Amino acid sequence: MRRLPLYTAALAVLAAAAHADVYKVVDAQGHVEYTDRWVPGAERIKSDHLHGRDTPDDDAQPKKPDASKSKAEQTAAQAVQQDVAATREKQCKDAKERYDKMIEARRIYQTEKDGQQSFLSDSEADQQRVQARLDMEQVCGPAPADK
Repeated sequence: MRRLPLYTAALAVLAAAAHADVYKVVDAQGHVEYTDRWVPGAERIKSDHLHGRDTPDDDAQPKKPDASKSKAEQTAAQAVQQDVAATREKQCKDAKERYDKMIEARRIYQTEKDGQQSFLSDSEADQQRVQARLDMEQVCGPAPADK
């Protein structure tokens, strides 16, 4: 009677091990090993997904790429890069135009909340020009040094 709990515990351990994922690993010398833990290059040969158990090793195992999905993702990534480049180019052009207008303007004004325009002082206008230059450099990159 004392051995019954021991046999029950051993049976429970064996049952749990029987439901584990099994991976096959072939080393550089061609020796085949089987393990219950995923290692790089391992191939799952038995899974316990029928019982709804999701092992953390599943996330670590690399997925085989789907060729059509990969091609679609590459095309989409290329289109995104082109869109980003076009947007940055437009933003740079707009920032340069704003800066050029501020440099060429004798006086700079700002529009108040009530819709009226008030001219900036010379020092305030200079600060606005400096800010426009910094904005342009941030969007377009630093301007090349004058030679």
